Amino acid sequence: MADRNKKKVIDLKPGDIAEGYFYIKVSEQKQTTTNNRYMNFTFADNTGEINAKLWDWDDDNVTRFAAGTVVWAKGQVIDWQGQLQFKIDRIRRTVEADNVNPEEFIPSAPYQGEEMYEIVEKTVLGMENAEIATLVMAVLEKYKNQLIYFPAAKKNHHSVRCGLLYHITTMLKNAKALSETYDFLNKDLLYAGVILHDIGKIEEMEVSEYGIVSDYTTEGIMLGHLIQGIKIVSETGNELGINSEIIMLLEHMILAHHYEPEYGSPKYPMIPEAEMLHYLDVMDARMYDMAKAYETTDTGKFSERIWSLNNRQVYRHDVKKG
Repeated sequence: MADRNKKKVIDLKPGDIAEGYFYIKVSEQKQTTTNNRYMNFTFADNTGEINAKLWDWDDDNVTRFAAGTVVWAKGQVIDWQGQLQFKIDRIRRTVEADNVNPEEFIPSAPYQGEEMYEIVEKTVLGMENAEIATLVMAVLEKYKNQLIYFPAAKKNHHSVRCGLLYHITTMLKNAKALSETYDFLNKDLLYAGVILHDIGKIEEMEVSEYGIVSDYTTEGIMLGHLIQGIKIVSETGNELGINSEIIMLLEHMILAHHYEPEYGSPKYPMIPEAEMLHYLDVMDARMYDMAKAYETTDTGKFSERIWSLNNRQVYRHDVKKG
């Protein structure tokens, strides 16, 4: 077995001289303004991620330490502009004697993909509008094999194995609660929007079975997941002969859920279900990022600055819940 006394990402602190096993999530060749080459990594394990840098490397390192590789590394943890960074002194690929299982190093959602898929499927089976249910179920069945492990992003919120379904199921839970308060909402339309709002990400990203994004697809770069999601809904709906207004409303919900043009939405929400979808999405993304910040922040302290939260720090208070 691998030495479990070695450091996990969550345990790393500035000033540590540390060693451990890490999954290379991102591997890039870069160059400083003074033409010094270095390799830029995102190291990950099942507790989190950390930026890592290797200086004075040779060309063989590019393939030896490619994304998707599990490595042993030793180095110093430093604070670089408010972010933790692992400055690599020694690094090697793992060997059979390390007895390392790559799945142990993959950050994953707290629930199994199959378990969360069943929650989504049950929601669809409970819909009263047969056409909405038929369209959504057809999309789910088409993408089930990918959905059960797909992350919701490469770097941002829910960028873990099964992260997309975790995001969807949490949003569904909140949608069901809020639709009781705002009972004029069309529940079937809202739930369908939640399930389908990020479905285009499956066509946008190239993802391994471990839920690691290696790159974006050509269409993903050229179109983005909003347009790809609209294409999926349009093609599926038209093939099934679904009412054209239902198709259009679902397309609108996907198109508008980023809300602002600067974030990719050319239209603001024009129906209440689309407005609610946007806020459900934002709420879950921000709460996820704040919860992650709590995991690495001591009580009475501030987290590192978090880019996805407008570069804010999160303060972990010690007020008891009850």
